[in-house]
Amino acid sequence: MTDSTQVRTASVFVALKGERHDGHRFVPDALRRGAACVIVHRALPGVRMANVTVIQVRDTLRALGDLAHYRREGFAPRVLAITGSNGKTTTKEMVAAILQEASLANKVPRGRVLKTEGNFNNLVGLPLTLLRLRRHDQWAVVELGTNRPGEIQRLAEIADPDGGLITSVAAAHLEGLRSLAGVAREKGALYRNVRSTGAIAVNLDDARIRKLAAPFKGKKVTYGKRGAVRALSWRMRGTNGMSFTLQAGRERCRVRLNYLGQHNISNALGAAALTLGAGVKLSAIRRGLEKAKPFAMRMQIENWRGIGIINDAYNANQASMKAAVLTLAEVKCRARRIAVLGDMFELGSHSSREHRSLGEAAADAGVDRLYLLGDQAAAVRRGALSAGMQPERIITGKDPADLAALLRGYVKRGDWLLVKGSRGMKMERVLETLRCGRT
Repeated sequence: MTDSTQVRTASVFVALKGERHDGHRFVPDALRRGAACVIVHRALPGVRMANVTVIQVRDTLRALGDLAHYRREGFAPRVLAITGSNGKTTTKEMVAAILQEASLANKVPRGRVLKTEGNFNNLVGLPLTLLRLRRHDQWAVVELGTNRPGEIQRLAEIADPDGGLITSVAAAHLEGLRSLAGVAREKGALYRNVRSTGAIAVNLDDARIRKLAAPFKGKKVTYGKRGAVRALSWRMRGTNGMSFTLQAGRERCRVRLNYLGQHNISNALGAAALTLGAGVKLSAIRRGLEKAKPFAMRMQIENWRGIGIINDAYNANQASMKAAVLTLAEVKCRARRIAVLGDMFELGSHSSREHRSLGEAAADAGVDRLYLLGDQAAAVRRGALSAGMQPERIITGKDPADLAALLRGYVKRGDWLLVKGSRGMKMERVLETLRCGRT
């Protein structure tokens, strides 16, 4: 445990020191709640440690990762790891759903599939995920996230994956990774750490990923327009998702996805390629893809008073924003398509340029109106104007309540809204305020 409030009798408490909080302050609380062991990196004078095992290490965060790695090696599940600038969580959910359906050598997996939950994809979350492993677990599907150099390397060392997938390399976390080349170097650490006896899935539609995959000596399963795994045809199933023909080598099957957007077909192809590399049959892949469903606020389809809503408010970067706007443009709509967009964070010196590019993309997609929120709204506006959008079709709000009030006076039955922004913008508040009628 790293949160003292979650400690139960006989728990191990790891005192992590972060930028804002020092877990050593909460050791007494952990002890009161029944911790049997505490892992610290400094002495705690005045704290009574009777009948408690105390382990002092140089770095408690590294110790947490080492413990997780030890458990992973001891229980020896097959670990599939996923990273990328976009689509990590969706692809992870698809892979986990496929593995639930899988049978290897005609044997049903011995137990449940462990997977990353929520945003547990960092140097704390990944170890806590792997420490949940039990002896009956056959698979672990883990998501690796990063916002600074070296994180993927350490995460991959901890996970020691049997298979790996980089979904995309795009403009994300540029504040820490500085450039697209920096993003590529960071993501490439996953392929460098996949076991040579394992397999990687390679997105041939991304030139940077092709280059990152080239040195890998093990098995490669390619996907994309020219990949061994590809979508031969696709169509939208109204607002229920996408339908496409999945080809894997000489085999084909028709798949009905519960996700909207062409980018989610790419995610499905990646999930199929990764699991094919692990030995899963196409029939199980089809069943798993058809059972996977979107998370809340991730391309989630809603309806409010006859108005269609694409709630993609969980997070955003430039590539995912553009993909969401294109999906809005593809939805069958009886009235108007309206994009409600918040700032994209962690872009550093690239922020103004990327937001301007977003405005251009929205205008080029034929969005009828833009409702904007955040410090970069002016940059998005400039981009949309430069691409030919009329000024009266671009509205900027002061806060979520103001933007909701502006929307309330405009939207009508038959309209479609896309709501998206980085997590810190909490764009779901616009929807909440719109629905409840507050001002």
